[in-house]
Amino acid sequence: MKGFTILAFAILANISFASDLKIAKPILYIDNDSAYAVFNLEWKNAWKNQQNNDAIWLFCKLKPKNGPSRHIKVMPSGHQLVSTFSGQDSSPQIMPSTDGVGLFVSPQNNFKGNINVTLKIHLDRKDFKGANTKNSSFDVFGIEMVRIPSGSFFIGSTNNSARKYGAFYDPKGNAPIKIVSENQVFEISNSGDIYYDVIEGYEGDQIGRIPSDYPKGYKSFFIMKYELTEKSYVDFLNNLTPNQAQELIIHEEDNYSGKISLNSNKYVSDQPNRPCSFVGWDDAMAFADWAGLRPMTEFEYTKAARGGLLPKGVDYPWGLEGKQYVQRIPDENGNLIMRNGWDESKLSDENKVYFGASNYGVMDLSGSLWERVISIGHKMGRSFRGTHGDGFLTEKGRATNSDWPNGDENSGGIGFRGGGFYGYNREYHEFNPFSPVPFRPYGSWHGAVRSVAYGTRFVRTNN
Repeated sequence: MKGFTILAFAILANISFASDLKIAKPILYIDNDSAYAVFNLEWKNAWKNQQNNDAIWLFCKLKPKNGPSRHIKVMPSGHQLVSTFSGQDSSPQIMPSTDGVGLFVSPQNNFKGNINVTLKIHLDRKDFKGANTKNSSFDVFGIEMVRIPSGSFFIGSTNNSARKYGAFYDPKGNAPIKIVSENQVFEISNSGDIYYDVIEGYEGDQIGRIPSDYPKGYKSFFIMKYELTEKSYVDFLNNLTPNQAQELIIHEEDNYSGKISLNSNKYVSDQPNRPCSFVGWDDAMAFADWAGLRPMTEFEYTKAARGGLLPKGVDYPWGLEGKQYVQRIPDENGNLIMRNGWDESKLSDENKVYFGASNYGVMDLSGSLWERVISIGHKMGRSFRGTHGDGFLTEKGRATNSDWPNGDENSGGIGFRGGGFYGYNREYHEFNPFSPVPFRPYGSWHGAVRSVAYGTRFVRTNN
């Protein structure tokens, strides 16, 4: 409408999915035939080096008082870095996704430190058609990510003893296996290109074809820097309809956990920074679809953990065989702490073992909670094509991507990597709570249920 401007302030403040990220209340402008949002963005311990960088994935929602939220797309251009308050070297770049679901903000120069900026994001005007913006909450959500660069890498292990824990190997005798192309095709059999041994507690068909469009991890992609937190999940629930939220509310009954509950018509957590456990597969896929992300494959997990390095024995994400050095461990409430009192500003390539950080700076890929992945050990997993969420869910809060496995019992297609922390009152072993990168004893176990040590994180292909 010509000459008419609407300003709508978000009701919810500081909506972010990690403790080091803050997004101030956005102002929504619908100005003539354009729409845009202005807000401040801050995150600590940002970096860009010769290898890779971190980033923030941003996406927008318009939530009416009654009814489902609308996912508001961003335009291909017209975004602006308005102001920088943390030095010119920290000026980030803005990269909208090709599908318009959201955009990445990341350092554009070699940098390590804190970023504090004002952004103006150009929104898709037609997504507001018919909306009553005066009675709606407009929110910008953000998730800290890490860019995994393109390039070859290895799956499996140089140590044949890893096979008893389901590690991949080349039946022709060449181990480990090198991923050299995103379009690489593998035949799974004891005389094919890739194989694995079945062990007790592991379910996999040991056959099939990994097609060219199964995401291999060779191509660059972004992965969540941290596992999903309870605050993340609470913000998600509060953006849904009551019926959707009721389907997805996590009922935590174990003593070793936080607690997500409904208080004055808002979902809250008493441990907001704690990695979110008790996330079922369908819960996780709903979040991924709503946020414009997707689940990761087994190969992408390995790439994010190991990078392009040749594995040494039964290596962990921090590049060594030992797990005794790690200082980043859950406390008795399940919150991740540094036992030596450090914070992430001290993280470097030289001391990443103490933080349990991967070669690329991804946190907690081993330890903390089990990482769910798309498995190659079932035809449903091998049918995954890497589609991203579009921001919309069904009336019952389900993801809508047809190539994603679902959580129905025994439907198959998912698995677990990385180990999980169940609390201090138990005995741990070779793959719990810290699991070496090649170990996959439950790499094709369809554990879609909610449980105390089951977490999740998501990825997005760099497009």
